Amino acid sequence: MKPTSIPANPAGILAMLAVLLLAGCRGGGGGKLKVGSKDLTEQKLLAEMMALAAEAEGIRVEREIPYGGSRKCLAALQRGVIDAYPEYDGTLLALSGVPPGSADPAELAGRNGMRWLDPFGPDSRFGLAVRRDLALRHGLASISDLQRIPGGPRFGVEEDFLARPVDGLYPMARRYGLTVKSVSAFGTDEPAALYDALLERRVDVAEVFSTDGWLAAPVLRQLEDDLGFFSPYRAGPLVREEALGRFPELESAWGALAGTLDSKAMRALNQRVQLGGEDYRDVARDHLVSLEILPPVEATARGRSRVRLAVSPFTDQNDLPIRAADAIRTVMPARHLLVEKVPDPAEAVRQGQARFGLVGAESLFELADDGTITAVDDLEAVGVVGTRLVHVIAAGTAGPPETWKRIGVGDPEGASGRVARFLLAALELDDKIELVTHDDPGELAAALAEGEIDARLVMAQPGHHGITEALQESSGRLVSLDIFRGGVPALRYPFLRQAQIPANTYPGQAGALPSLAGQAVLATRVPPGTETRGEVGPGLVPGVITRLPQRLAPATARRLSQALDSAESIDPTLPASPGLLPETPSLRPRLEARPGAALLNAFAVAFLTGMVILWFRRLPDRPAMRPGTRPPEADA
Repeated sequence: MKPTSIPANPAGILAMLAVLLLAGCRGGGGGKLKVGSKDLTEQKLLAEMMALAAEAEGIRVEREIPYGGSRKCLAALQRGVIDAYPEYDGTLLALSGVPPGSADPAELAGRNGMRWLDPFGPDSRFGLAVRRDLALRHGLASISDLQRIPGGPRFGVEEDFLARPVDGLYPMARRYGLTVKSVSAFGTDEPAALYDALLERRVDVAEVFSTDGWLAAPVLRQLEDDLGFFSPYRAGPLVREEALGRFPELESAWGALAGTLDSKAMRALNQRVQLGGEDYRDVARDHLVSLEILPPVEATARGRSRVRLAVSPFTDQNDLPIRAADAIRTVMPARHLLVEKVPDPAEAVRQGQARFGLVGAESLFELADDGTITAVDDLEAVGVVGTRLVHVIAAGTAGPPETWKRIGVGDPEGASGRVARFLLAALELDDKIELVTHDDPGELAAALAEGEIDARLVMAQPGHHGITEALQESSGRLVSLDIFRGGVPALRYPFLRQAQIPANTYPGQAGALPSLAGQAVLATRVPPGTETRGEVGPGLVPGVITRLPQRLAPATARRLSQALDSAESIDPTLPASPGLLPETPSLRPRLEARPGAALLNAFAVAFLTGMVILWFRRLPDRPAMRPGTRPPEADA
């Protein structure tokens, strides 16, 4: 049978092809808008806003968030691998080799088949940041002041910034006449590692964005660009002209985002992600909800439970809370972390107000009236965050320690209050020296400056900028604790170890000062009287209308300790999670000769064997008759 021929219909074929092409544009892979971003918090936030705004217009979006660095994103856009991503005008000019301010970025993009739409608003220019204690020691306020660092500063930068020939590290150093002592380069996907290196004193200066949320930490200070080297960096959607042709509604959708953020608001959004631990997608959606571009979403719909970390007000001024929060976010990425400042973090954990507490070793012990100590039974350490030393700042007019009458501390149950009580008890001075408490560190500094107290005791890391400020504001001096060289506190309170504050840690400190050191640990609650191993959910306390968390799973404690990445193990005097114990192979139990037990076991085995035999034994078809009896048939 011959096949039936179909007459050609050019108009019909063209119509069918048009339908198929339109279907391909609005469905399948070709009908999706591909939105990418660089691997930075701000970039992911802005890219997610672009994606959500496009979806609000009914456009199907495929996310490549994050995609890569500046050069990779631009190359992907030019090749059509992605359709759009947020880009900075300064970066667009720098990648084209054009000096800042010499060309219009929108015009430059148009020459290459792209459009740079109206910017979102913030100026996210590059900058340099240092630790606040380093700034106080060398008087650093501007980039030019970095010349004061002997031998030049150690820089920490992203690889992308290191390689930029127009506005990168080396052009900046040449402009300011700086000596680059060393450079530590970090990938664009690890900005937190760059800040960690700065906080941990592995580098002196870090490259930052002026809108980074990390800059809100009091321990950091951004330097002024006094020569105006860094040009403004305004982020806006960079999109292919071809994509705008497929989705013309993008211009109005993304135009609604233009100018909705300033630098302060952008930093606040970044801070929610970088320091608050929130998901960038939730934060981006919240911003669009505030603009009424998207409808409100119930908090429960996000499916993220909260976990709280309690820190003390003074401790919050250094990098220890940042390290603790980073570890919790690493181990519990699905949880929404809240960092809260409270006078007594240990008590907040005990009461179930916080899952974790950043506490000192002193918070894991109770002091009795006779001066002895006992370990608390409802807290345990799950990892070492750092070490703090005892700092005693005496007023300029104060006499020798034996003449002191009043010592200022923070909360009586906080680190300084507890350590002060331990030391006064060890020296048998607790009935001669009064402890004056102030929750606000500023009030303590004022009391010291006005002579209301003779000295102030603070537990802090060496070089803490709060100590430097206190010394400057009160014209005070650091006091040597050589009175403890006899080992009295170490014998009575072994969690306080002898140490020294290194020389030149603070201005005017010529030599090392004897002191005492104690670990700062991440602690969690242990329900009293329970041997529960594992996190089994909230526990109901009888008679109390509250639900308290159970003991942290040993495996989770082990992962937290590993995430903290401390070179030290938990001090053996501290109560620690069983998950931190060394893993050892189980030993076979030894067999002991016990004749009575062996005989009893043999009888039991024989009895059970007989019962089994009887159970499975087959009964005869006709039961056997006793002698002298007749079978039933005979009587018949």
